Amino acid sequence: MSKQGKGVAARATACLCALVYAATALAADPYPAKPVRVVAPFAPGGGTDTVARVLAQQFADQLGKSFIVDNRTGASGMIAYEIVAKAAPDGHTLLITNSAFASLPALMKSLPYDPVKSFTPVSEILRAPNVLVVHPSTNVTTVKDFIAAARANPGKFNYGSGGAGSALHLYGELFKIAAKADLTHVPYKGGGDNMAALLSGQIHMNITQYQANVIALIKAGRLRALAVTTDGKRSPALPDVPSMSEAGLHGMTIYAWAGLLAPASLPKNILARLHGEVTKMLTVPAVRERFTAQDAELIGSRPEVFAQLLQSEIARWGSVIRAAGIQAN
Repeated sequence: MSKQGKGVAARATACLCALVYAATALAADPYPAKPVRVVAPFAPGGGTDTVARVLAQQFADQLGKSFIVDNRTGASGMIAYEIVAKAAPDGHTLLITNSAFASLPALMKSLPYDPVKSFTPVSEILRAPNVLVVHPSTNVTTVKDFIAAARANPGKFNYGSGGAGSALHLYGELFKIAAKADLTHVPYKGGGDNMAALLSGQIHMNITQYQANVIALIKAGRLRALAVTTDGKRSPALPDVPSMSEAGLHGMTIYAWAGLLAPASLPKNILARLHGEVTKMLTVPAVRERFTAQDAELIGSRPEVFAQLLQSEIARWGSVIRAAGIQAN
């Protein structure tokens, strides 16, 4: 055999050995190698928990291993976040989180984790817009009218929330900044009490997710929708309601989102596998139907895009919290 032929043969043998080694290593250390814990920071039955359970079931079907939801409630989610931040970065402990994750760095004096450095962003899974609703007794039909009334009566118009530092509190404060209007915040012990107060006319306005019950209340005339907080698009569920930008108020694009995080230093091959499984999950008809029925937009963003979202959300809500002087309960 010529020297050239021997060189080709040697290279072919080396390539074959490398492939065999890679295949052997993959077979010896598959992912997942054991049941995966999906940590959810809030109680069963809520929106974030629902996302966690759909993902766990779908990932189990796709990967043939158990994915177990572990609800670790308390401390505004920090218990769950710390568990995942300190877990081994092997893909066997994951975190389903939501937009509240981004407000904690500014709300809390200290955190037992770094909101950026302690985690590997995998993907934003979905996002859902919000709607500005008022009680019919306000006698306003547009955002412009509501702002005018609030400016003419400083402090007399109010909005409610489920507590200081909650999402609805932050949304209300952002609206005050954008509208340059003085509104009074009325905190309640939870979302149910807040909605009851709005329906009874004790409070005038809320910016809330428009889930099925909220849409039903709007259609029944018990609440009046003035605008949706999308980036210019109208909602299929509320096609006659303008977006905030259409209503003339900018800077009010607000989405409640849910995403998947893992501990920092997650190996790139496992990160790619997890992101691929999220993308695959979001093409499953039953999954799509489950979430789009609530007017959620399915995302499946790349890890680097989700990382950018996290950092921008932390900066945005931190600015609102500092401007309003908000402290968590």
